[in-house]
Amino acid sequence: MPHKVILALLAVGSFAVGTDGFVISGILSRIAGELEVSEPVAGQLVTAFALSYAISAPVLMTLTAGLSRRVMLRGSLLIFLLANVLGAIAPTYGVLMAARILAGVGAALYMNTAAAAATALAGERYRGRAVSLIIGGLTVATALGVPGGTLVGQLGGWRATLVLVAVLALPVLISLFFVLPAVPQPPLISLRDRVRIGAQRPVLLAILANLFAVAGCFTVFTYLAVFTRTATGMDDASVSVVLLVWGVAGAVGNAIGGRLSDRIGAERTFTASVSGVVVTMTLLAVMASFFASGSTLVVAVFLAVTVAWGTVYWAEPPTAIHRVLDLAPTAPSVAISVNSSASYLGVALGGAVGGAVLDRLSAAAVAWAGVCLELIALACVVLPRVSAGRRSRVHVPGHASPEPVREV
Repeated sequence: MPHKVILALLAVGSFAVGTDGFVISGILSRIAGELEVSEPVAGQLVTAFALSYAISAPVLMTLTAGLSRRVMLRGSLLIFLLANVLGAIAPTYGVLMAARILAGVGAALYMNTAAAAATALAGERYRGRAVSLIIGGLTVATALGVPGGTLVGQLGGWRATLVLVAVLALPVLISLFFVLPAVPQPPLISLRDRVRIGAQRPVLLAILANLFAVAGCFTVFTYLAVFTRTATGMDDASVSVVLLVWGVAGAVGNAIGGRLSDRIGAERTFTASVSGVVVTMTLLAVMASFFASGSTLVVAVFLAVTVAWGTVYWAEPPTAIHRVLDLAPTAPSVAISVNSSASYLGVALGGAVGGAVLDRLSAAAVAWAGVCLELIALACVVLPRVSAGRRSRVHVPGHASPEPVREV
């Protein structure tokens, strides 16, 4: 595959972005304690990052379409790095919130530009591998970066975690000034065209399914530290172990999801993944509601279910991308960016719902709320299929069955 070193460098950048996007979940209690806010309020930092990413991605990628990809990669990563430095020295919650919003903007510009640059550098033959390598940086971040960053936060304070993210991004930024070649410009696509493609009914349903699937998971994951304490009695330091277990399982699930999508189809794999998340999160909800204790058995079962949860959930992201690409084959870059925005809207929605439920009800109720969102995702897949099946069985004598309409 051409430009392997450059692609690996871009993947390291996505590792830094993935670590930054998810690691706040593991250090919420530290942030809340120092800045004197509640944990649900601190959790809105995750929501702000994700919402900033989701909104800025399609808008800013359209506005900056005429800029050099080299300028975009360097500039976006610089914004991302400076935002984390600002967050590390933030004296108040308001300043930290502003830093998280700015980090979301930098992350959105970097990830979408990196994906576009990777496909251009690798060529048509290696496009799939190039995109999977960039996305793989996010997956590895959940397995290694998030638990590692959480551990740093527990030992050295939450500010040290943001410094760690900046340190991860710095060598990538420096390298991009020296080794990044000229990258072919992608075709210009207007914001109206992006919205038009995303608004087609099959694409919209696929996007909504992905949005609610991500939201259901992050309703719990955003407040995993609080939820773990409630369900098992484990202390904050042990949360990094739970994150490690979930992340490693996720890396396995990501690989399984990609293979199954190719083997049995993206639609069936996505349905199986979301169904598995419903089952595992229901088990977690039951444990937190009825079996919460600090016993060894409860901890062991909790970790086992967490492994299953991480595996089946992370089979969903590559499958979701595959589904949207199948539905919009003539505009792959738009399909990927729209799906990416939906994923981060899901993270924002999950953080907001989880925070509201935790503030008003309980940690156990957060898991039940997550299950409800996953069921909505499942409905977005299953109900159109059932409706299509009913229409296909309708037959009027003497009339030919209408040809299916293919939306483009």
